[in-house]
Amino acid sequence: DEVDYIPNNAHVTNFDIFALAVSIISHIVDIGLDINLAYRYFHGGRTEYFILTVLFILFPALVNTIISIRMYALDKESNSVSKMASRKWVIRILVLLLQLAPVLRYCDSLSYALKSRRAEKQKDSVNQWRYYEKMLKEDCDVALLRVFECFLEAAPQQILQISILLVDTRDGSTFQWLHQAGSIISSLLSMAWSMASYHRSIRFVQDKKDNISWSGTVMHFLWHFMITVSRILSISVIATLFPIWTALACAIHWLVMTTWLSLLDRTAFCKSSPNGATTKERVGEILFAATLGLVYIFTYITPSEGRTRTRYLVYYTVCFVENLISTVMWAIEAYPQVKNTWYFLPLLIFSTVPFIIGIMFMILYYMYCHP
Repeated sequence: DEVDYIPNNAHVTNFDIFALAVSIISHIVDIGLDINLAYRYFHGGRTEYFILTVLFILFPALVNTIISIRMYALDKESNSVSKMASRKWVIRILVLLLQLAPVLRYCDSLSYALKSRRAEKQKDSVNQWRYYEKMLKEDCDVALLRVFECFLEAAPQQILQISILLVDTRDGSTFQWLHQAGSIISSLLSMAWSMASYHRSIRFVQDKKDNISWSGTVMHFLWHFMITVSRILSISVIATLFPIWTALACAIHWLVMTTWLSLLDRTAFCKSSPNGATTKERVGEILFAATLGLVYIFTYITPSEGRTRTRYLVYYTVCFVENLISTVMWAIEAYPQVKNTWYFLPLLIFSTVPFIIGIMFMILYYMYCHP
């Protein structure tokens, strides 16, 4: 039975434990591969690649630090943060800057999950509920941070690394191809899992809403994996030919999405009271919308409650048209030696077809797996 939403049940399943463990492992592997690549770029004299890699690591760290501070502030306002957490907030921020905060929060969530499960076996319903609610809170917060980190750090990294692979292969070089390939595959899987985990986590803390079943989580993973693969490949291939114009197109996409969020789909993340927003809160909302706009270059996160059909239709139509234009331009303008390579046709296929498959998984999810 998958309808174990709060307040009817506080049961921690085997799949919940598995999901937390996978999240921890994938995050650590992703960080290790990125640090290793940055070192090898520096050691190999690829200064520009090293600088870009470091920037793609530090910028999401700053964003996650600010968002995490806001989460702690919201917890304090609602009196849901413990004194221990308040005393350790400086340490948490420092750890977050080192890109390890999601790991620590996942570990906290896993610890609460195991304690809740142990209390359930001991028929201790009070502690079962207590630790279960703590687990849900930690899991929901870290899931959002993980999404931001993946799509502000890992996604740009993969575009850079795929572009490097294509350019170096064109020039006859095999510079770090093994490490890059490993990082690309790990990050693509991690990005898809972050979205599946995020959607599963937010359902847990929403009253009177059923949890997403294991089959629904698998559908979510396949849906976002396919769309992310298509999105990143289509941007990467065109970036090898027109890097400046590609960056400009992404900037325009970001500006449009930020405007959409600011005017038509506002969030309450920066609002502290039910009354009208202050100037400070309004500025915070715009900055948060701008951050979400960056994520929207690669994927869509529902910013507020409401029907998502129209939102998905508009967003995915825009992205598919952008992907198609990028792929067609690359197919036409690619260098002759690239067109003669073994990977030219597969890249054309994987830049477009997975997007359609991803949409099919999304439709199947809403038809058969949506709670």
